[in-house]
Amino acid sequence: MRLTAAVCASLLLATPALAQPTPTPQQKQQAGDLVKQAIAKSQSGEHQAAIDLYLQAYAIVPLPLLLSNVASEWKALQKPVESLRYFCKYLEAEPTGTNAAYATSEAKVLQIQLGNPIVDDKDVCAPPKAPPPPPPNPKLEQKHEITGTTSDESPGRTLEYTGGIVAGLGVLGLAVGVYFGLEASSISKEISNHDPTMPWPDNINDREKTGQSDENKQILFLVMGGIAVGAGAILYVMGHAKNSEHTTQLVLRPVATPDTVGFALDGRF
Repeated sequence: MRLTAAVCASLLLATPALAQPTPTPQQKQQAGDLVKQAIAKSQSGEHQAAIDLYLQAYAIVPLPLLLSNVASEWKALQKPVESLRYFCKYLEAEPTGTNAAYATSEAKVLQIQLGNPIVDDKDVCAPPKAPPPPPPNPKLEQKHEITGTTSDESPGRTLEYTGGIVAGLGVLGLAVGVYFGLEASSISKEISNHDPTMPWPDNINDREKTGQSDENKQILFLVMGGIAVGAGAILYVMGHAKNSEHTTQLVLRPVATPDTVGFALDGRF
């Protein structure tokens, strides 16, 4: 991203005509100076200040590449909604530009991060599509038609569906926990591998706090995700047992040890 920002600064000074009306040499110089200041702010970890400077430069000379830089700064601030918006603004303004491949890739990752698993590679900025409805069950429809019964005949279905949803949310929580774990590990390696002969960056304290925060989030999401997966599985088994012709006696009890927290399912089928 820093290389892209440097390219922006040089383009602002060298390009003869970027938009109508044509910017004056003074405007190009002013915008170029703002971009250089934004680069310095970004390198020192002042991403919000960098965003403000990039937008000021864009207001003077609307170079589309600046929108991609703004998106990258929002990403550094862990603001996926704002980051996605500016990557999409860049792709709308310059769909085949020098940063199009990078912006497309980042937009797709952000869509998934925001909970939109179905992303069209040809239009990564499209709103999320609703998943297709499940196919009808011919056997179930035939049974209802002949006997005139309703879905109330299978009360365990609700538990099965609920269990599937809870387990799915648990898997999502585990994935988020893994993501924060990777972020915390990256910061830890960055600090551990720092050259002792070089001075520490000005934002080292903020990086340490961010790493600790990511580690705490990792633990929280992994624990909650694991509990949700276990609870979902238990609900599904209980629902399946309700649909069975056999008598089922189940007892759900919490289990806590020094190392784990969860649930245990006792009973007979």
